[in-house]
Amino acid sequence: MPSFAQLKRFDWSLFISMTLLIIIGLVSLYSLSLAKQGAGVSNFTRQLIFALAGFVLFWFVCLTDFRFFRSTSYWIYILTVFLLIVVLIVGQELRGVKGWLNFGFFSFQPTELAKLAVVMFLANFWQKAAKPVRLGDILKSAIFILPSIYLIIRQPDLGSAAMIAILWISIIFLVDKNKKHILGLVLIVILISLSGWLFFLKDYQKDRILTYLNPQSDPLGRGYQITQSVVAVGSGRILGRGFGLGSQSQLRFLPAAETDFIFVVIAEEFGLIGSLILLGFYVFLLYRLIKISLTVYDDFSLVFALGVIIYFSLQMVINVGMNIGLLPVIGLPLPLVSYGGSSLFISILAIAMVESVVIHQPFTKAF
Repeated sequence: MPSFAQLKRFDWSLFISMTLLIIIGLVSLYSLSLAKQGAGVSNFTRQLIFALAGFVLFWFVCLTDFRFFRSTSYWIYILTVFLLIVVLIVGQELRGVKGWLNFGFFSFQPTELAKLAVVMFLANFWQKAAKPVRLGDILKSAIFILPSIYLIIRQPDLGSAAMIAILWISIIFLVDKNKKHILGLVLIVILISLSGWLFFLKDYQKDRILTYLNPQSDPLGRGYQITQSVVAVGSGRILGRGFGLGSQSQLRFLPAAETDFIFVVIAEEFGLIGSLILLGFYVFLLYRLIKISLTVYDDFSLVFALGVIIYFSLQMVINVGMNIGLLPVIGLPLPLVSYGGSSLFISILAIAMVESVVIHQPFTKAF
């Protein structure tokens, strides 16, 4: 149990920004639930229960010494790979992706855990690796990470697999200053992308990318999601249509409004001002994470904090880019805001672990 002096280090700004983002998500889900009265347990009710359980998890994790997570990071990653295998065998299929383990009221998505487990694994791996970084260690880290990427592609969940690959590459860019290694990585990424397009991507995944390049080629088919989301965002204008009055989302013209396209719901109902407020909370959350990363004293904490920053910023940018038609639709949720217990739990857990670093490290610099 941390001492009173350690508890005083708790970053309330980070906690409050996280809480405000969760509240925005709950408000948006409540708005969507107004059009589905009498449909049983609403997504809003489920997400509220997930959020309350998540806050309990948050305090338990942040009061636990982060060294425990450091020492068990390899085992957590192995457990995650095991769950990714199990979900391919007995998992529930939703929208063509076999990625959920169904436990009745709650369905768990191991892919979301894999994103955090990879960050924890890499933080521990690079802490123990020799300095300066050697090419052999880069290749070794790739060998460890590839099974999770392969298993996620098998679901198939291209977006999450790409997310983990980007996490791996981004962390290498941060820890390795050798330009030859970086050039080699760029060439490897190009080769993998070309081979993926030719041999691994399914037709519907190629269609998503082609639709992104030209959504008007099939506005009522492959381009429907992008077209409707852009229309909804534009209809919100400056101040929005008002709470519960978004025609595109309330009348169900917008597919996956609760999950992948929750940003559109906010933009339509609260306009440009509401969207900027939401993005402002994300910027502030990332700012606090960056400030914390400048105070840590060991390599594990530094790489882990940077990995969490990459995790949140990437998912936020990609999701918003999907919603406004700037990026292809690859099915990544908006952290802390989109509906989904797995995504919410993992996002809360990531921030809680950063808070654990702040509380339990031997000393901390002044912010």
